[in-house]
Amino acid sequence: MRRLGQAASVAVSLALLAFGCTSDPDEQGSGAGGSDSAGGSDSGAAGSTKGLTDDTIRIGVIGADFGALVEAGLVPDLGDQPKIVQSIVDEINADGGIGGRQIEVRLTLVDGVAGPEAGQAACLEMTQDFGAFAVVLTPAISRNVARCTAVTNETLTLSPTGFDEALYEEAEGRLFTAGSDTSMSTNRQYAGWANMMDAEGALGGKTIGVVTAEQSPEFVAAAEDTLIPALEDLGHEVAVNVALPCPEGDTDCDQHEAAVQQMKDAGVDFVFMAAANLTGPTLVQAAENLDFHPTWAANGNQVTDTVSQFFASVKDAWDGAIGTSTAFALPEDITDEARACNDAVDEHSGEVYEPGSDAFGFASVLCLVVELLDDAGDDIDAADLGQTAMIRGIEGLGEVTLNAGPPGSLSADKHDAGDYVFLCDFSAADEEFVERADDPVKVD
Repeated sequence: MRRLGQAASVAVSLALLAFGCTSDPDEQGSGAGGSDSAGGSDSGAAGSTKGLTDDTIRIGVIGADFGALVEAGLVPDLGDQPKIVQSIVDEINADGGIGGRQIEVRLTLVDGVAGPEAGQAACLEMTQDFGAFAVVLTPAISRNVARCTAVTNETLTLSPTGFDEALYEEAEGRLFTAGSDTSMSTNRQYAGWANMMDAEGALGGKTIGVVTAEQSPEFVAAAEDTLIPALEDLGHEVAVNVALPCPEGDTDCDQHEAAVQQMKDAGVDFVFMAAANLTGPTLVQAAENLDFHPTWAANGNQVTDTVSQFFASVKDAWDGAIGTSTAFALPEDITDEARACNDAVDEHSGEVYEPGSDAFGFASVLCLVVELLDDAGDDIDAADLGQTAMIRGIEGLGEVTLNAGPPGSLSADKHDAGDYVFLCDFSAADEEFVERADDPVKVD
């Protein structure tokens, strides 16, 4: 049985808590070109040497502190974040630093349940006050913050968690997601979701519905721009596409039942659940109330153990839901590089995390993201190091190691490293998704 709860795997659910609702890709980016960054390396600030001296390079890290929520077991324990960050920096500095420069690091932990102002303040601290050459975002940091660092403040930004393609395009080459098995863009996940359901024969003769939620506009856009067109290209018409206006977790919102009634009236019997995490259980309960029993399909963060907890009250109705996931979390899936990262944390701080735990996963993905800068910097002459050179260096890495599962890849027109997904099914008896024996599938 596959445990689907590593730190990077629950990043989206945490991001919905961290700094409020996310920004609207339709308002702030063209959304037309996805992760294609060819030419982004020549954007206005691409040649910037901000954060560099002859001997040092400034790296900012923005993390989220969920405090009491961790103690209550509602969000994962990510370990001692300051010690993890400093251990990673100490390990790289002991090996010569990045591009021959010693790392100067600043870590800012912001309240994970604060409003969006907290994330914006952290962004401005890192990009303007600290003057970071690059900013690393930890799992749980939202799209708003990534957009603030990469787009508004034109700073090279790296995260272990994938975003919507509109944001990669708007960042003009300054945004990379890597290090984690959850680094695939939302749009590529949705394309893979459609293709895998079709390949499984799950859609044959079905009337299809798609459900999103307005408080997550990037998922609404990904469904409209990628999921639905992909289904149509495969010959499957979407009978109902509804974006719920209800606030996250609002169990009294009558729009849930209105959406269910619309699908029931249209004869929908297969539903792509692309709504935000707490909305899903409420919608399933509304479906039960109206005697509506379709086949449910879940994707990405929806199939993690953390989110599955929210479905406990409707587990029997959710039983048999088909999931597609990027979260490779069996012990044998953990890469040697992820283990080496945790060994370094142990060596420099004495912190020891159990393989497969959220803290182990957090240390792994954060380390592997920072190591991208180190690996790219090794191929750049110290005198030529700047944002342009670093972006091109990262793009030139090709195959890259992730914390778990098969390797990913980066290139000039692909800034999201994740490449593979697998199928799983929700078991009411186990109260979690269980992986199928099939091999992982590569997503183009």
